Amino acid sequence: MPEGDQSGRVLTSLIAGEWMPAQADAVISRENPGNTKVTAARWSSATAVDATRAIDSAAQAAASWAAHPHETRLAILSGWLDRIEADTETLVTIITRENGKPRADALAEVAGTLKDARHSVQDARDRGLVESSHSRSHTRLEPVGPVLIVTPWNFPLATIVRKVTPALLYGNPIVIKPSELTPASAVAAVKLLEPALPSGVVNLVLGHGAQVGPALTNHAALRAISFTGSTATGTALARATAARDVRLQLEMGGKNSLVVLADADVDAAVEAAITGGFGCAGQWCTGTGRVIVDHSIAETFLERLITRTRELKVGPGDSPESQVGPVISAARVNFATEAIATATAAGARLRCGGKLRPGGHFITPAVIDRVTEAMSIFTEELFVPVLPVIAARNADDAVRLANTGRYGLSASVFSRDETSAMRCAERIQAGMIHVNLHTAWRDPALPVSGWRDSGRGLPECGRFYRDFFTKPRAVYLP
Repeated sequence: MPEGDQSGRVLTSLIAGEWMPAQADAVISRENPGNTKVTAARWSSATAVDATRAIDSAAQAAASWAAHPHETRLAILSGWLDRIEADTETLVTIITRENGKPRADALAEVAGTLKDARHSVQDARDRGLVESSHSRSHTRLEPVGPVLIVTPWNFPLATIVRKVTPALLYGNPIVIKPSELTPASAVAAVKLLEPALPSGVVNLVLGHGAQVGPALTNHAALRAISFTGSTATGTALARATAARDVRLQLEMGGKNSLVVLADADVDAAVEAAITGGFGCAGQWCTGTGRVIVDHSIAETFLERLITRTRELKVGPGDSPESQVGPVISAARVNFATEAIATATAAGARLRCGGKLRPGGHFITPAVIDRVTEAMSIFTEELFVPVLPVIAARNADDAVRLANTGRYGLSASVFSRDETSAMRCAERIQAGMIHVNLHTAWRDPALPVSGWRDSGRGLPECGRFYRDFFTKPRAVYLP
């Protein structure tokens, strides 16, 4: 069996220190989106009873894990990250097989994962758990308690490791609920971690959200949820926990604008649109969802964007030539074609792409112009490689267009005048703004901050993990 091949065994949940036996009547096969004739993984779904037991297990482990010395936890998590790095090739194979992304993107995911998580380790080491005052009195940071970590399929390793590392560093037991579309990445990550931890500190529940979600979120012992996913699911989590002592960290959807001002470096802006719009086949929360370009350079920009888009090689992730992989499922292919059809029926123009390819869930990257702000393709998150372009009258109009809709995750402004670009960017209602960088550009020291319908609660990353995964206790001494 090839290294990284998960199709020959049935993946199961980890609860209370034990990998559950597979239930024959609950085994689900997951196809490789880049080659639908290949099984990427077979997994056994947990039940609502299993989900309840997972939170029970975390609650029972809470006191002992919180009592572990901070330095011990730092060493355990550092060791986990070292093992992930040593196992990079296997993890890349798993990610590519079940998510479909090209190996280069999977390698970047593992590297980015390690960069994020090691920053969390260093931050926890540098800042510690005690904040002194000018007297003997001080603030002590303590764990919040059992944490539910809910992760998506588009970055199946990164979102788990990025959240799990600080949650455990600060003494919280966890239950991980990964996407049912990418269970193998989650199992691989947890198998590298759980032998180093006391029983029950980490639990993994495989299953559809509708089946196991209510048992997880309604459990009385749950104290926090760190979630990355759709705005609809995040909003449902907020409603389900509104009356209880459950803190939320919700990173949700986005419709991120790339604004190209009249004096922009057009070639640089085009490359940012290609990376942000078509990287990961358009399936990343901070990717570029629309381009707003000054009317005076719109045709020049479009011509160059179309030329570059047509050059992109679409294919399975394990092909060294592939630059854009498949979308995650047949349903997403159908969504993409329907979005294009709806837009063109309303007067938009498909300039390139939008063609299906056999063998997997492939759709060629599409550029659409003659878009209006009234079209859903301009306002709603697509999460497919379809990039709408709209012309703005001037910088003020570009800002107005960038603020159209309900999302506020990321935005980027391109201009040769950095001061003008910053003035423009700071008027956009988004928690992450960029100047002359693509919309998904990140630094692990800075937060992933979703405004409006893109986020709720404390943001992810940077110093905010410490704030989210701990609660302060004031200690007064004479």
